Amino acid sequence: MVRFSRVTAHAVPLTVGALLLATGVSAAQPSTVDAATARTGAGIGALQNIKKSLTPAERKQSSQLVIEKRLRADRSLAAKLPDYRSGVGVTNAGTVSVDIAASGRAVANAVKAAGGTVRFAAPDGAVRADLPLSALDAIAGRADVAEVKPAAQATTWSEPGNRDAGAPAAMKAAAAGTQVSEGDKAHGADAARTTYGVSGSGVKVCVLSDGVDSLAKSQSAGELPAVDVLPGQKGSGDEGTAMLEIVHDLAPNATLGFATAFTSEASFAANIRALRTTGKCQIIVDDVSYFDESPFQDTQVAQAVNDVTAAGVLYFSSAGNSGNATDGTSGYYEGDFRASSTKISGVTGTPHDFDPSSTTQNFDALSAGSLGKPVTLFWSDPWGRSANDYDLFVLNSAGSVVASSENGQSGSQNPYEIANVPSTGSGYKVAVVKYSGADRFIALNVIRGRFVASGSLKAFSTNGVTNGHSAAASAFSVAAAPAAGAFTRPLETGDPANPAGPYPGLYTASSKWERFSSDGKRHLFYNADGTAITPGNVSSTGGATRNKPDITAADGVATSVTGFQPFYGTSAAAPHAAAIAALLLSGKPTATPAQIRTALVSSAIDLGPAGFDTVTGTGVIMAGPALAALGVQPK
Repeated sequence: MVRFSRVTAHAVPLTVGALLLATGVSAAQPSTVDAATARTGAGIGALQNIKKSLTPAERKQSSQLVIEKRLRADRSLAAKLPDYRSGVGVTNAGTVSVDIAASGRAVANAVKAAGGTVRFAAPDGAVRADLPLSALDAIAGRADVAEVKPAAQATTWSEPGNRDAGAPAAMKAAAAGTQVSEGDKAHGADAARTTYGVSGSGVKVCVLSDGVDSLAKSQSAGELPAVDVLPGQKGSGDEGTAMLEIVHDLAPNATLGFATAFTSEASFAANIRALRTTGKCQIIVDDVSYFDESPFQDTQVAQAVNDVTAAGVLYFSSAGNSGNATDGTSGYYEGDFRASSTKISGVTGTPHDFDPSSTTQNFDALSAGSLGKPVTLFWSDPWGRSANDYDLFVLNSAGSVVASSENGQSGSQNPYEIANVPSTGSGYKVAVVKYSGADRFIALNVIRGRFVASGSLKAFSTNGVTNGHSAAASAFSVAAAPAAGAFTRPLETGDPANPAGPYPGLYTASSKWERFSSDGKRHLFYNADGTAITPGNVSSTGGATRNKPDITAADGVATSVTGFQPFYGTSAAAPHAAAIAALLLSGKPTATPAQIRTALVSSAIDLGPAGFDTVTGTGVIMAGPALAALGVQPK
C-alpha cells in the first residue's frame, strides 16, 4: 500500500505587502488581495483534502482522474472549486484514454472485460486503453497494476499557426513539377550531389512522426518513392509525409521507411527499436516529444534511442519549439527549490519562491500565448523512485485554482506533475508547492508558452528546455534556422522583434536562428538505470550537463503536403540534418557514427558565439564541407 508522508503548515501572519507579493494583485486593492488569497488557500486546501482521503485504488491513479470522478459525484466539492477543470477528456460514452503501468498480460484482458478498448499492449504489460471512468477503481485496485494515469500527451515540433501563411509565391503557386525544399540549396546539398557524386544510395533513412495520410498522393505526384512503413504503424496525420519529402529532396536515392510515434510512449520506444531491427534503418529521425519525458534522466524513449545508437544507428531529433533564454522567448524555468517565507494560509506544505531577490513571489505569470498549453513539473528524484512530494497549481487572476496536479510521491512514483492552462481567460499563473520531503532541483515548462511579467508579478525563466530523448547522449538534437527569410509568426507581448531578412541562398555567419527554437544545456542528475551521477548532490551544483542542441538545420521550406506549405519548426530542421548524414554515409559507407558526427560538427557554420552555444549548438551543418571533412573525394 502506498502511504503519504505529511507535513503541517502553521499559519503565518501575512502583512498586506506579503500578500501582494504572494498574489501579484495591485497594492491599491487590499480587499481584492484578501479575497484572492482566501480563494487560493480554499482551492488548494480542498484539493489537498482529497489527497489525504484517497482509497488504496485511488492512490494508484493520477490526481486528475480522481478529482474528475469526485467532481461528478460530489456537488459540494464542485461548489468549492467552481473554476476548476481536471483536464481529463471524457467521451460521451463515459470513457477516458489512459496509460496503465502493469505487470503481465492479464490487465489487457481485464480492460476488455470492463468494457474498455486496448490501443496498445507492451510486452512488459503496459497498456494504453480507452477505459470507462466507472471502471477506473476496479482496474487500479488490481495487484498487478502499479499506476493508471491519463494517456501521456505528445507533440510534434512544427508550427501549425503559420502553415500555408506568408509562403513565397513560388511555394503557393500550383506549378508543374515537384516541390523542392529550399534547404537543398541552403545546405549546399544540391551542389554536393554533383561535386561528390553522392545521392543517399545504399542508405536507409526512417522517419518517426504522427502519420503519412497523404503518402500515396505524394508518391503519385512524384514527390516520394516507395516507403517501407512498419506493419500497422502508418499512424494518422501528415507531418511524416512532409518530413519524408524533405529527406527525399536532399538524398533522392536513399531508401525510406516510416513508423508512427503517436500510438503511445511505449509504442514509440518499440518502433524506434523495430526500425533498426526489422526495418534495417541506418539513420532514424523523429520530431515528437512526450510531455512526461524526464529532463533529468534518460527514460523509456531515450533508452530506446540509446539502444539503437549503441548499435550504430545515426539518430536525429527535433530540439523543440519552446523558445530560448537568449531571445527572451523561454517558457521554461529550472533551479533549486527555494522555500518561500510567505506561506499560503490553509495549505499544507511550502510554496516555491521564484524571486531570487529579497522579496517573495510564490507564482510565475503566464503569457496570453500560454492559453490551452500544458505545464509540466519535474524534480531531481530518480524516475519511478520519488519519495519527495511536489504539487503543481494553475491559478486565475482572482486567485482561484483552475487546474492542478497533486499526485502522491512516496517512494515508487515518478517525480512529475502536469496540468493544463485553460484555453480562455487571462492573468493565469503557476505555483509549485512542496507537499512533503526534501528540497530538490525543479524544472517547470509551459510547453510552447511563455512566462511574462504581469501586474506586480515578475517573470522568471531560464535556458535548458531541450530535454527527453532529443537530449540523449548520442542523438543529434537539431535546432532550426530559416532557409530563406526570418520567421514571420505574430509576436507575443514582450517578445523581441524578428531578425532581419531575407538571407542569401547559402547560410552565412550573419544568418539567424528561429527565436522559437529550444535551447540547452541539459542538466542531468541520474543515469538511465536511476543511479545518481553525483550521489548525495542532486542540486544545481551536482549532476552533469550535455551540450544540447547539437546542430542547426533549415526550416521554412516547401513541401507538396497540404498544411506544410511552408514547413516551419525544428520538425522541418531534423529531416534536413538526417538527409545530409545520408549523403555522408553514401559517400563513405564505412564511416563510423563518431566519424560522421565529427565531420558534421567540425564543418558547421557558427551562428552564435564561437564554438558551441545553447541555441544553435555548433551551428548550421553544410553538406559539401562535411563531405570534405569526412575525406570523401570530389568526382
